[in-house]
Amino acid sequence: MRNLIAFFIKNTIYANAIIIITALAGLLGLSMMPKSFFPELTPNKIYVSVSYPGASPEEIEEGITTRIEESLNGIEGIKEITSASSENLSNVTIEIYEGFDIDEVLQNIKNSVDAIYSFPQGAEKPTVKKQTSRGMGGMANMVGFYALTGPNDLWLLKEKADKIERSLLNDDEISQIQVIGYAPIIISVEVNEAALLRHNMNFDMISSAIKLSNIDISAGTIKTKKDEIIIRSNNRQTTKSGVENIVIISEKNGDIVRLKDIAKVALEFSDIPMKAYVNGERAINFIITKTPDEDIKKIAKSIQKYISKFNIENPEFKIVTLFQFSDMLDERIETLSNNLLLGLFLVVFVLGLFLSFKLSLWVAFGIPFSFVGMISIGLFYGMTINMISLFGMILVVGILVDDGIVIAENIYSHFEKGKSPMRAALDGTMEVITPVFTSVLTTVFVFSTLLFVGGQMEMMQEMAFSVIAALLFSLIEAFLILPSHLASKKILIEDSSTKYSKLKQKIETKVSDLRNWYTKKNTNIVKNYKKHVWTPLAMMILVIILLATGIIRWTFFPSIPFNEVKIEFSYKPGEREVRTENFLWYVDTIIHNYHQELIKKFNDTLFTDVSLTVGFTEDLGVSGSHAGSIRLAIKENNLISTIDISNELQKRIHPDSIAIMEKISVGGFQQFGKAVSISLQSEDDSELRNAVNWLKKRISSINMVKEVMDNGGVGNQEIHIKLKEKAYALGLNEAIIMQQIRKGFFGEEVQRLIIGRDEVKIWLRYPENDRNSLQDLNKVKIKIANGDMFPLEEIAKYEYKRGRVKINHIDGRKEIRVDASLYNAEFSAEVNEEIEREHLSILKNNFPNVNYKIMGQAEEAADSGRRLGIAFLISMILITLTISLNFKSFYQARLILMVVPLGIFSAILGHGIIGKPFSIMSVWGVIALIGILVNDAIVMLDKFNRNLANKMNITDAAIEAGKSRFRAIILTTITTFVGLAPLILEKSFQAQFLVPMAISVAFGVLFSTIILLFYFPSLILYFNDLRRVRWWIWIGGKTPPTKIEVEPFTTIQKKQIEIEK
Repeated sequence: MRNLIAFFIKNTIYANAIIIITALAGLLGLSMMPKSFFPELTPNKIYVSVSYPGASPEEIEEGITTRIEESLNGIEGIKEITSASSENLSNVTIEIYEGFDIDEVLQNIKNSVDAIYSFPQGAEKPTVKKQTSRGMGGMANMVGFYALTGPNDLWLLKEKADKIERSLLNDDEISQIQVIGYAPIIISVEVNEAALLRHNMNFDMISSAIKLSNIDISAGTIKTKKDEIIIRSNNRQTTKSGVENIVIISEKNGDIVRLKDIAKVALEFSDIPMKAYVNGERAINFIITKTPDEDIKKIAKSIQKYISKFNIENPEFKIVTLFQFSDMLDERIETLSNNLLLGLFLVVFVLGLFLSFKLSLWVAFGIPFSFVGMISIGLFYGMTINMISLFGMILVVGILVDDGIVIAENIYSHFEKGKSPMRAALDGTMEVITPVFTSVLTTVFVFSTLLFVGGQMEMMQEMAFSVIAALLFSLIEAFLILPSHLASKKILIEDSSTKYSKLKQKIETKVSDLRNWYTKKNTNIVKNYKKHVWTPLAMMILVIILLATGIIRWTFFPSIPFNEVKIEFSYKPGEREVRTENFLWYVDTIIHNYHQELIKKFNDTLFTDVSLTVGFTEDLGVSGSHAGSIRLAIKENNLISTIDISNELQKRIHPDSIAIMEKISVGGFQQFGKAVSISLQSEDDSELRNAVNWLKKRISSINMVKEVMDNGGVGNQEIHIKLKEKAYALGLNEAIIMQQIRKGFFGEEVQRLIIGRDEVKIWLRYPENDRNSLQDLNKVKIKIANGDMFPLEEIAKYEYKRGRVKINHIDGRKEIRVDASLYNAEFSAEVNEEIEREHLSILKNNFPNVNYKIMGQAEEAADSGRRLGIAFLISMILITLTISLNFKSFYQARLILMVVPLGIFSAILGHGIIGKPFSIMSVWGVIALIGILVNDAIVMLDKFNRNLANKMNITDAAIEAGKSRFRAIILTTITTFVGLAPLILEKSFQAQFLVPMAISVAFGVLFSTIILLFYFPSLILYFNDLRRVRWWIWIGGKTPPTKIEVEPFTTIQKKQIEIEK
């Protein structure tokens, strides 16, 4: 290595060549590297859905869901199966273990589901697909939400929306668009009971006639000598008029009865409630997503270009950008880039104060060099420019110069001893090359373990990669480029006549005075090391007291303000959309009035768009006429938190309006899962429902809880039909009667047609006026085998009941999930602990057949904690081995690792100073801190060993090690802290989940380094005493061994002498 460094010192051009090649590769990589908001994670879920129109949740559960779940038994790689059986639909979600090929598991699941031949008649073919996006609540692949507004005519809006969709998909950058805001289109065929009686027909006859007539079929070919001619009946009708003219029957008198003669045919939107409004106008919404290899910036640019052109060319319509992730990405990149540049400036400024100006510039050059090097290989790793990778750069900005500082400071020291610049560069680098390489290697090893953490924290892998790559490139700069450029008098000698030099001389005097003061204090501490070595324990006890008293708080995940407020609600199933829509407009008025108050108060427009949706909720998982949602987009600001806005809006909704609802949620996107989520499981429906109500009541009594909901609830009102004896006497049974009623009231899908981009069903049933009251049901005529007909009320009686809204399973067991939101999600740890301590133990006694599982943030925190614990253990093992091999001593490795607890408690104390709770994200920062923390201890201990080699006694060697490394250690600490300071003070909401990690690293380094400087020399002497005692007990003798005899340096030296003999 010495020859390689000497070669670069002699031939600076080679160092410059490395700079140029790295810069070109980095700039090329930067231009090609895609941008995304968050890293996209490997999908780990597979979805199976089966539609069974008209079926109840019980029918869905028994006939479809249970059979799918049973078919999945034995498939390798399945971690958990959850399902929901609701009206008309079965949804099964399969989560797979990490490490399994999701495509292989997907194929196995498809094969198993396709092999089920016992689904009920009328059930549609199962759909099996894998998750498209994972991470950040499935938002990692999201580009944006857009809305088309215009005339209050849904057909005109849809026609224009279809054209927009086609135009956007023709763009090379855009590949995925979802259009929502209207119900599916159908060709409605409505036949009243009188028409059926008049022509002596039933629904089966009409359905069969349409199917047999409305066809496009080939009957073979005629092969002449010249041509081959296909015989075809092309009678497929896809228009309203074409369907109307289909012949149903021919009367005995020869008259032809067409469909239009007995039925009303209309092309219309189905009666599934689905409406969308934006800023008070009817709208159709577009959700645009991307694939992992597509660039969010390029897609957004194409969309905005199209929107600008469209809005000019179509003045009666308007496309509104509700939310675009690239805009937020621009803000975040700008914010984090500013933090990065500010941190870089502060690092260079600090270096300039402590070192010569030219020297500091070359040390600081390691930062941009390492970054461009990292970007050059990041492209091959699959890295993108996103929030996480940018944070990695901010995290490492102050660390990158640490090795450069140590080397530059040592080169300068050798130059001051009278050596030539080249000799000083070579000797100064070689003297510290081993501890510098070891210290960087320990940091690399720690971050390497974070590459394999997985789970929810998998998204942080790009941060770990960016740190590792940058650190490795910093070694190239520190060992080859830096010495080659410092081997010059022009760099090492500074003009003392400039104002800067005079300022620096004053600072150097102050630093020298500070170092002398430190040496004096350190000498006094070392003299009484047996007493002072325990002083850091006082700091640890103080932190424990602060944690125990709640002054420093612990939570699962930081509470992050969101960029929007969502209000989702549902009445009891069966409520019509009129009531839902009225409530939406009532809340819209509250939002408008509240916004006016905020404008007056802050003199700024904070709310950008208000979107209303009827028939659908995202987080509640409820759909239908009784459900609705409001999405309030809020401009990012420092005036008022979105958490405060959501709490205020909930207070303004009248309690009577909330009381009659089944569920209501006011809040925002929960990045790390629900604050409180308890899964209750049992096969006893009654006991499970009672347990859910019991638990909801007790959770509601906790002060911090805002709202409590469950995903069970009651279903629609139902009319249960029971046959009278007369029905059986007429040869009827339940199946015959219900089939006839179903065809009239629910309807029957006769055919599916493709019209343009829409799949359109021909739907046959009674007219709406003949199926909206109990009297209409009474008038239904039931046909028996001989053709006679009887009113339903003569052969059946009715009973009113409430059905089930949804039946949930988890791994085959029936489940209901109880969820709670909090006024402040940072109290989730305390609330979950209280629920488990005070209520769940009692629940198990009161409801012995009900099992519970804590989920949500608590489950995520437990999983992340376990994974980070493993990473911590592996990191400690790797650090121990690395240090041991460097110092050729496990004893000195253990000595260095004693600083790790100091770092952990310092990180916790830092959270208390800033006023942030300690969380799982903070733990991530602590693990990153470990690799950084041991660096200064390695450099100091290496100097201690060198002092022993120079015949110093052990006490003087320890004191001198602190003194000689004082400036380098102080400088590396300050650069690390100031590099992270801008991020710690950052207020933007999306950067908040990064702040706890920055606090852990910055304050962990700051406080533990101060303690290290004053107490590590004492720790060296204290450990030496312990080692002497152990050796004396083991070896024996009248007197204990001397201090120098038990030091690893002495034993290594003796072994070397023996080998040389």
